[in-house]
Amino acid sequence: MFSTLQEYHQAIISAAWMITLSLIPQDLVRAGAILFGFLIYLQTYRPRILIKTLQLRLSSLEVNLQDAVDSGIMRQSNASFTNQFVRDMGRMRYMSLELYERTLMTSGGIFQEIMAVCDGLSLKINECPLVSPILHDAQINRAKILKNQYHLWCDRPN
Repeated sequence: MFSTLQEYHQAIISAAWMITLSLIPQDLVRAGAILFGFLIYLQTYRPRILIKTLQLRLSSLEVNLQDAVDSGIMRQSNASFTNQFVRDMGRMRYMSLELYERTLMTSGGIFQEIMAVCDGLSLKINECPLVSPILHDAQINRAKILKNQYHLWCDRPN
């Protein structure tokens, strides 16, 4: 089969290379897929992106609040609702600024952002609990007051 010892060694080396090369691409593909998935995960949970989204939601809430003040809705609201709304807005602003400060402290590089994600900063930003309920309560209050205004308007004698 093999005429010399050197041919035998070359055949063994060739077979070893074939085996090595047949194994490497599968592992590289798996490693690349895992790395790509991790990068996509990191991109969606980057604290900088999430804090911008939170700030946009808070700005939207403040626009709705300003609209309610301008239209007189807040003047007609129940005093306890208005007080609770002001407290919730203050708490939301404080939490937002606290999370923004922590996000700025991690903006030194990708490694710091990875550590911030691992420490749960992204989850805290995502779970910032007050924006949606405050907006929902404000919209319900606005609808009730507008309904009462139109009800009074419809009940007027001609």
